[in-house]
Amino acid sequence: MVFDIASDPLAGTALWGSAAALFVTGVLLCAVVLTRIRLLRRLALDRRAASLWNPLLAQCADEVPASLPRLRARDRARFLTLWCHAQESLRGEAQERLRELARRLDAETHARRLLGSNQLPRRLLAVVALGHLRARDFVRMLATQVSWEPPLASLIAAKALVRIDASFGVEPVLAAAAARDDWPTASVANILSECDPNLVASALSTAIRRELASNRSGFGLPRLLRLHRTAERLALRPAELEVLSADAGADALAATLANLWHPDDVAHARGLLDHSQWFVRVAAARALGRLGTADDAARLTARLSDPSWWVRYRAAQALCGLPTMDEPALEALGARLTDRFARDMLRQALAERVAA
Repeated sequence: MVFDIASDPLAGTALWGSAAALFVTGVLLCAVVLTRIRLLRRLALDRRAASLWNPLLAQCADEVPASLPRLRARDRARFLTLWCHAQESLRGEAQERLRELARRLDAETHARRLLGSNQLPRRLLAVVALGHLRARDFVRMLATQVSWEPPLASLIAAKALVRIDASFGVEPVLAAAAARDDWPTASVANILSECDPNLVASALSTAIRRELASNRSGFGLPRLLRLHRTAERLALRPAELEVLSADAGADALAATLANLWHPDDVAHARGLLDHSQWFVRVAAARALGRLGTADDAARLTARLSDPSWWVRYRAAQALCGLPTMDEPALEALGARLTDRFARDMLRQALAERVAA
């Protein structure tokens, strides 16, 4: 019996479905092949650009090359990427020589054109390049971007801003750091580390006092206080003492205690060793480990019975760090303790001290 496909609608549907599947498979295969070809071509262009420009960029460590090849349109973004990497790698006069090379190639014009790109990586590259190029007319736009752009774009804008004009840029960066919880504190500290510590100390002190006067109980004040390592500590000290003397939140107190360094300020650590929040007591115990004297042995011994394990641990470490507490004195103190947990914690801290 001969089977007539044309007379069977299900068989016809299956035939057309198979043909459509084969067609789609062919289209996808072509797309994969084309994508692969484009990728290989792009990698080849990247390698060629690197082989052409990297030696010239490296030469800027000593001098600007006397003659430069023409910067082709298709290589402009690649050149800016390599040039920015070189700027991050070199320091001092070499960076100025790199800027001279970029000026001779009219790289700033190319970077400004990339700002209008519909591709985010190219726009971010333009911001980085213009920051290294010290494009001063760019600072107002960057200051605006710092406050409202998404995290990555705003952090890149912040870094470019302080590179162009730190005296103008540090203030909006600190304001954004206090207002944005999507900015990692370590990233902000990295940005500010390129600035003069005295300049940072002045702007950070102003920002801390402003946040303290606002009486907001949010995360802004603690975040600002954790940036203390980027500032000149003697200039920042008055603002920190104002935080310790004011009715600041527990997070702000702990952040300030972490930076306590002047021997005259040890009274603040002593006063906060009995704070209701365990992490403030931890910070106070650690501060006494740095600044405490023989008079603090009794205070720290009392904290060995604290309900919080971390407070007991930091108190024991602080005791081991006091100048008058040598190994025999610590062993004698441990023998007098009646609290088993306190005794065990002191023995652990003493063992760590001996092992170190």
